[in-house]
Amino acid sequence: MKKIILGTLVSIALVGCVQAPIQLPSNVSTISMQTGGKQTQIDKIDESFISNRPVDFDKLKICGVDTFSNNTVTLNDTSGSFVGAYTGIYYQKNNTQVVNGSNSIKYIDDKNHMVVFTGNVRTKPQVGGFVIDIIQYDVKIWDEQGKTRLVFQNILRAQKDSGAVANNGFNPIGTWSGSRAPVAIEALHGLAEKFKSCVNGN
Repeated sequence: MKKIILGTLVSIALVGCVQAPIQLPSNVSTISMQTGGKQTQIDKIDESFISNRPVDFDKLKICGVDTFSNNTVTLNDTSGSFVGAYTGIYYQKNNTQVVNGSNSIKYIDDKNHMVVFTGNVRTKPQVGGFVIDIIQYDVKIWDEQGKTRLVFQNILRAQKDSGAVANNGFNPIGTWSGSRAPVAIEALHGLAEKFKSCVNGN
């Protein structure tokens, strides 16, 4: 029964795709969705900051490794489950897809003091605690005349367990009401704050 309820809640959440766009923080940039129309999706999130002391490039790399993780993710749904017409019994079909993790360091340019990490992070529970999203991202970090540039890009979202609705994996994050963009932005901001705290620490 919980799976049926979850699927219903997900279906209700999807209705958000026809609603008006939401107000986004100024550090979030958007692009038009590839599906066409007037809807937009999150493109980049700029979490750049000025450190309270000069930062060595090795420090940026170490703090990045400590902050950004590319974990193996398991996505679930129960699409295809049904209630027997004659028995009234609920027959649950559990579907899973595994997205393997890897090294979080995607690219390093020691000459230009630039590093790119790839990773994922869970959002806090939403929709009455039934929905948890996994946010996948790249984060590009470099020094720019004493300013630490930190920009999230290639941002995608997948629902960890979509209940009775088929789980279609990682997709761009829309910016309309009901798209759950704010919690994704919040999750990535939390990572940026952890990185900033490491860089400014001892």
